[in-house]
Amino acid sequence: MQRRNISNEAGGRADGLLMVSVLFITAFTYIALTTSPVYTGIGVDDRAPVLDGQVWDGNSWTDFSLYDNVDSMWVEGDGGTYYMIEFMDTNCGACQAAAKDFPDMQDKWLGESATRSMPTNVSVEFLAVSISLWDENTAGKEYGRDQIEEFRASNGHEFMYMDDQDDSNKDGWGDFGTPTYFLVAPNGLIQYVNLDAPNGYTVWSAMDDIIPRGE
Repeated sequence: MQRRNISNEAGGRADGLLMVSVLFITAFTYIALTTSPVYTGIGVDDRAPVLDGQVWDGNSWTDFSLYDNVDSMWVEGDGGTYYMIEFMDTNCGACQAAAKDFPDMQDKWLGESATRSMPTNVSVEFLAVSISLWDENTAGKEYGRDQIEEFRASNGHEFMYMDDQDDSNKDGWGDFGTPTYFLVAPNGLIQYVNLDAPNGYTVWSAMDDIIPRGE
């Protein structure tokens, strides 16, 4: 009768497991060292935080999620949609002044008749996020959807306005003044934020520099 060499078999299995473990650790270490992590934040090259809420398009209030409208697999050269996001307050004097520039900018960037040339598979959307800098009981400061709708209409804006007057997105985006501007690429990565930009370098300048031109 032939006896099985139990010790040799056990040793062979142990060696095999050790080899698999070494290969796994080596592969994991290689990926960790050669892959740049993408952090969620509000700086350039960060992944934009979640931005959810209801938006007014001039006709109705509907649900909107930024991440339903980005493609994490997008790379430069692909088609897609860039989002210019403005955090604003309808009671903010600087926001009221800046609002007067938007009709010219929406003619330049939005829709099929945009005057700024772009590849046919590239588009731009504006999104104004209406937040609350003051308490609703502050004298002379009014909040509510009526104020958002009136602000949009009186300034001739044709893009979406999000109601974030409860500041529900503040945990992700932070607590900053208004107006604050972001340019988000089709993959959800931030390409510009005025908080970190050189003095005088506006979101409109950044868009001209970053968004590709048509032939």
